[in-house]
Amino acid sequence: MTVRYKKRNRPSTFWVVYVALIVIYLIALFIVLGVIKNKLTGYEASRPYNYMDRIMTEYFAPGKAEALLDASGYEANAYETKESVVPAVEGYLSAGTEYYPVVSSVDEEVKYAVKSGELKIATVTLAPTGEHDSADYDVYGMKSVELLIGGTGAVNVRAPSDDTVYLNGVALGADLIVDREETEKDLHLPDNIPPVSFVTYEVQGLISKPTVTATDKFGAPVEAESGDDGIFYDVPLTYASVTAEVSERALAAGEALAAYMQLDSPFGRIAQYVDPTSDLYYDLATSDVKWANPHEGYGIESPSVTEYYIWSDTVYSCRVKFTHVLYRWDGNFNNDFDMTFYYTFNGAEWLIYDSKVN
Repeated sequence: MTVRYKKRNRPSTFWVVYVALIVIYLIALFIVLGVIKNKLTGYEASRPYNYMDRIMTEYFAPGKAEALLDASGYEANAYETKESVVPAVEGYLSAGTEYYPVVSSVDEEVKYAVKSGELKIATVTLAPTGEHDSADYDVYGMKSVELLIGGTGAVNVRAPSDDTVYLNGVALGADLIVDREETEKDLHLPDNIPPVSFVTYEVQGLISKPTVTATDKFGAPVEAESGDDGIFYDVPLTYASVTAEVSERALAAGEALAAYMQLDSPFGRIAQYVDPTSDLYYDLATSDVKWANPHEGYGIESPSVTEYYIWSDTVYSCRVKFTHVLYRWDGNFNNDFDMTFYYTFNGAEWLIYDSKVN
């Protein structure tokens, strides 16, 4: 029996080379794609916002107020302590925070703003550290944190110069005065009486909303008025309680002056209330009353004496208001009387030495 062997067909050299090239190409492509993927992964991991995510966890999450203060470089001052600031900062963090990029004026630096609700509470600046990661990308780090909450810029308190203003229980000194405003009242005081100007104190670097209190020159408490932003405060000028004697004296002088100016009484009636050595006395004695309205009598309605301020042991002022009603046959005429009288004590009695129309 004869055995025959069938000849096996072998692939051509072309197809061997072709398949080999395809396999090599696929292997190379796989390697290249892996390199690209690793490169992109490294690039993504190197982006500043990824580092910012870590910063948000480390400094802007609830319970991180103290860490945030330390990172911002906060330093306690005479009017605020770190212990008083932590609860204020914690309130913003507990309400929830988020960040968004803002324009940075420095190349390579990246700046983010952090807000709590609608309020921007801080800015964070990132910058390359000089180090590189395994993919040779810059490693970013936190360059600075700037807090923008509360009265960080400045807290301003406007108050009479003879009041004592306290910020969180600490008296403000004259070195913190940034503005002085002379008042019209000062123009009517004798030279030996220190004027009571309004001064503005400025305290910088506060974060928490301060407690502002004040006392007048007699030590009595004065309530400070605050704006909604917690940055501007105003301490009003406080007046003494009007006594019956002061009220009676001022109303009598006011009525006498009103009557004199309408030709209803002689000069002697008002002269008894005025210091004869004053310019006011001379002006009244020589005044030519030409604006009197014809009438058949008068009356005083709604009299009041307010704004009683004791400038010294020998000087005070008060404001006198009433409606001076002139009775006329064709209908009464109402004239509003509103003046401030300045009194001086001559050793025997109180007399008006100056006045002003309000």
